Amino acid sequence: MENYIGQTLGGRYEVREVIGTGGMAIVYKAYCTVLNRYVAIKVLKEEYASDDEFRKRFYNEAQAVAKLSQNNIVSIYDVCQDGDGPEYIVMELCEGVTLKDYLRKKHHLTWQETLFFAQQVARALDHAHSRGIIHQDIKPQNIMLLRDGTAKVMDFGIASFANNQETRKVSSEAIGSVHYISPEQAKGITADFRTDLYSLGVVMYEMLTGTLPFRGDTAVAVVMQHLNTVPPVPSSIVPEIPKAMDEIVMHAMCANASQRYSSALDMYRDMERLRTNPNLVLNYSGRNSDLDATRTIRYDDEDATQLLRAVDNEQATQYVPRPQQEMPAQQRRVYQPVNDVDDEYEQEEPVHEVKRVRTKKKKGNGGKIVVGVVIVALLAAIAYMASGLLGEGKEMVEVPNFISLNYEEDVRNNSEYDAFHFSVKTRKDSSGDYEDGEIVDQNPLEGEQVEEGSTITLTVIAVEEDDSEELVKVPSVIGKTFEDAQSALRARGLSASRKEESSETVQAGYVISTDPEPGEEVATGSTVTVIVSSGPANTNKKVPDLTGMTQSAAKSLLESMGLKLGEVKQEESDKPEGTVIGQTVASGTEVAEGTSVGITIAKAKGDNGGNGDNGGDGGSGTSVSVTNSSVTVTLPSNHKDCQVTISVDGSQLYNHTVREGNPTATCKLSYSGTHRIVVTVDGATVYDKDYNFG
Repeated sequence: MENYIGQTLGGRYEVREVIGTGGMAIVYKAYCTVLNRYVAIKVLKEEYASDDEFRKRFYNEAQAVAKLSQNNIVSIYDVCQDGDGPEYIVMELCEGVTLKDYLRKKHHLTWQETLFFAQQVARALDHAHSRGIIHQDIKPQNIMLLRDGTAKVMDFGIASFANNQETRKVSSEAIGSVHYISPEQAKGITADFRTDLYSLGVVMYEMLTGTLPFRGDTAVAVVMQHLNTVPPVPSSIVPEIPKAMDEIVMHAMCANASQRYSSALDMYRDMERLRTNPNLVLNYSGRNSDLDATRTIRYDDEDATQLLRAVDNEQATQYVPRPQQEMPAQQRRVYQPVNDVDDEYEQEEPVHEVKRVRTKKKKGNGGKIVVGVVIVALLAAIAYMASGLLGEGKEMVEVPNFISLNYEEDVRNNSEYDAFHFSVKTRKDSSGDYEDGEIVDQNPLEGEQVEEGSTITLTVIAVEEDDSEELVKVPSVIGKTFEDAQSALRARGLSASRKEESSETVQAGYVISTDPEPGEEVATGSTVTVIVSSGPANTNKKVPDLTGMTQSAAKSLLESMGLKLGEVKQEESDKPEGTVIGQTVASGTEVAEGTSVGITIAKAKGDNGGNGDNGGDGGSGTSVSVTNSSVTVTLPSNHKDCQVTISVDGSQLYNHTVREGNPTATCKLSYSGTHRIVVTVDGATVYDKDYNFG
């Protein structure tokens, strides 16, 4: 696989490091030397570069996202091919973690935090759907969480266009990741916008409960459950979840698309209603027969064989053949929740077809045939047992990390570790540094290769508790009023101390969290700090003093404070040319976030400030010419060494020393629409004008 770290793509993108690897592409962090910013570059893997289908999906992503412009969708800047080099997409660089990684760390989220992220995804889907784009692969791995809490939907690699017949042909096989795939994708029928809402419902289920709604020993079993099983409501796993949240998730996950939400906007509105009223009742369960009936699907053996061959693992996007015949009722099974977020499947062994050959029945040979079959079966069984006794055919598996896990909760009876046997050694501890049941040592260590069925020795902590105090568990009061929380704590022999914090997601007066957290054991009579929402924080900003700054410095300062640069005017002044001498909003004034502040820039008396026509004199014998593709600065023939800068909308694109005897400086541009161009020579502004690039 080609490594592009250290190379420059397209003459402008300096590749710095790998930040992600997907099924068909590698994502690098790169620095754009033209616009002086970091970007993400998605490079198609070499093994897929000659595959028309993969190339089509690769460019389909760029074509899809290029139509979109929304804060919760990762932006695409460019699509390139570097001569004989790679094909790649240049995208917005989002520094954060995926929702999948966040769930692995926190196990599950509160219903308020789930709403906070899900509403952002719903807004992204509403925007994409309004442009005719269906994502078709919504899952936690494709949702990036930034440091400021913004959720961004990415990876439109298998997105389809609602009215594109060619794309419908590509989608004639179900596409999606098996744990999040919609029933219509699994059936291979044409999917509409509601397929994304189903997948979002599954993601919300996982956020709320820490487990997936459908699990199975194979990927095929998972797909079958999407079609044949109704999972328990989230509150049956986490009791604190409001009834309306159950209804939103289960309504989105209806197997029958006609019984789901009709749009992402409708789903968002219900979430917004729940956010402001935790006691909301929606009554969807009474209208959706889907929630109380077993799902059915037509399925046959040949298609099951194709499914086994086609589906690899949970992390990758899958192609699933269309099922045909109804699954026998006796094969349907009731869902049993498994509290585990991660799930990876090994490659299924190929399923070989056995052709049945019709032969004419010969009188008197029936008994011989039966005896022959029995003998062959016995010989096969003996051979299999012998190979097992001799140790042949045992697979080697890699030992995972068990240290810091809880043996009873995370390891024991966990099907993920069926390849191992466990021997437990107990170590008593009263230091308070460990939790009861925490694994502190293992043998063999993580990463070692052992035979399947090998014994792993685990050292488990047994906390020695002080029996002199009676301990009680802190009840969960999240989402309740302080008065209700106080009553619930008093019933357990605990007292409450109120503390208020601002919150963007929890309504004022309702509990955000407690300290200690719910479920922790404390001594009877202890005081529990109850953190109550005081509502959204004051987002007003104080306008800074911009006097004496350059335009670009003023713009940067305003944007860093959540404000915007407004209209820029020029005025003759004795102040240093190019500096701010006035602003439309006085410094110290409190204004709403996003407010625009206009400024006045000083220019020399008798100088037109470089705002003449292209090619005009900036007042110093210097001329500036602007075209749709470049800015050219022509200096006097007798000029000395000087520093030339060229900025567009406050972003400096050119800053070089032009040597004596070299009369011109040129900066290549690629813009559309109207942008502000400012040129300075040795700090003096010689050109400041809006230019329409078309």
